[in-house]
Amino acid sequence: MSFPKRVLIAVTDYNGPFYPDGSKTGLFFSEALEPFEVFQKAGFDVQFVSEDGKYGYDPHSLDPKFATEEQLEIQKNPQSQYNLVLDGILPASEIDASNYGVFFAAGGHGAIFDFPNAPVLGKIAADIYANGGIVSAVCHGPAIFNSIKDAEGTPIVSGKVITGFTPEGEKEMGVAEAIAKHGKKLVPEIAKENGAEYKAPLSPFADFSITDNRIVTGANPASATSTAEKVVQLFDAIDAPTQSGASELK
Repeated sequence: MSFPKRVLIAVTDYNGPFYPDGSKTGLFFSEALEPFEVFQKAGFDVQFVSEDGKYGYDPHSLDPKFATEEQLEIQKNPQSQYNLVLDGILPASEIDASNYGVFFAAGGHGAIFDFPNAPVLGKIAADIYANGGIVSAVCHGPAIFNSIKDAEGTPIVSGKVITGFTPEGEKEMGVAEAIAKHGKKLVPEIAKENGAEYKAPLSPFADFSITDNRIVTGANPASATSTAEKVVQLFDAIDAPTQSGASELK
């Protein structure tokens, strides 16, 4: 059979205090926009989802340091294709996993608040994976792997190599203490606890993404596009032999 050429982009629903100055965190804008653009260009239907159907941006991600002028124009335009699709975000409880071939978890520090304990999102991702689909995440998005277990209760990343935002990057951003204060775990910790090998980029903000069978991960905001592009390449590689009756990747 052919896999559904539809991707579910999961975003954090946490939009609350985090930074040392008391400001909020949430979804990192470019980590939702750039994958959206890659998937749309490749012909995928895109649906946004969060555990409860809500989202809010990390204001820092809307700073010109982290987004281009063109990207910010897209964000400000309520009629942009990106905003029209994002406005249709659904709660995880309304998603049928069988309709999707890809699960992609965007990042932002908000993800370390809700993704590690997101049972409905986790079940959706696990079902997509069990059906032969792809599970992907970027930056802090890999925190979702704490919630994704197979039918036997084994983390789907057990024995896999993944990446995600580095502890060094947290220190450079000046938020390592804030993470500890809130009692949240770093991506490498989550990887280790779920039986995965964590691989860091050469530098915290360098573009770096990994494909390990049907798990695709990226290290940071600079990796959002390359991670999505790897997903598209993998989807095409899986889908072609599946249509001809060959077995897919495990």
